[in-house]
Amino acid sequence: MVDHKQHYEPLSTVEDPAPPAYEAATPVEDAERAHLQQRTQALAAQQPLARPQMTVRGVNPKNVPVGLDGKRDFTHGLCEWYEAPGLTVASLACPCMVFSANRDRLAHLSQTGTPHPAPSPVGLWCGLYALAPHLAGLGQAALQCMARFQTRERYGVRGNIAEDALIGAFCLPCSLVQESRELSAEEQVLRAELEGEGAVALAGSEDESEGAPTEVLFRDEEEAVQGSQAGPEAAEMTTKARPTV
Repeated sequence: MVDHKQHYEPLSTVEDPAPPAYEAATPVEDAERAHLQQRTQALAAQQPLARPQMTVRGVNPKNVPVGLDGKRDFTHGLCEWYEAPGLTVASLACPCMVFSANRDRLAHLSQTGTPHPAPSPVGLWCGLYALAPHLAGLGQAALQCMARFQTRERYGVRGNIAEDALIGAFCLPCSLVQESRELSAEEQVLRAELEGEGAVALAGSEDESEGAPTEVLFRDEEEAVQGSQAGPEAAEMTTKARPTV
């Protein structure tokens, strides 16, 4: 075999010429680039930013419409006292008792999340509320302002301290009725939920009892059970009917 490697031409050892060097940017090009960057930043700053998601504050048992600030109005208006005549009469005749009951209900809901089984209309708060008018004439308004503020905070109701003070001073019975009805709205929803859970649990227990296997008794055991259920009278009749030998 003939070796043709001797006819191969050697590779070229000459290096290619280097690429041309880029020329430095002129001052005009630098100014145009800076202007473009500034314009890009200005356009980016003008773009609308993402807004944080609105958070609804407070308990809203009746699904009252909530504003963009995350707050709402009372479920019942301040002047809708005529819808609850019995509560209105109690607020006019014995406001201290209604105030004490509202305080107990609000505290129990805040601590346990369940309706108060028996709110006390007579107690410490009732005594303080009854003696409040003798404290420079501002005690009742101060207590009512505090109670209304705490009710608004729990339910996320729109308002301010100045409004609470004015309503507590000049619209005291209406404020008591409005707060009591707001508490009642949450209590009704909670009671309905508890009743629904109780009905579901009762239905489950009935299903379990129906599905339980029945006890199988032998003949002699059945006779013993029937004899014990029949009582002594049946046993005496059986003895009389048995023939003597």
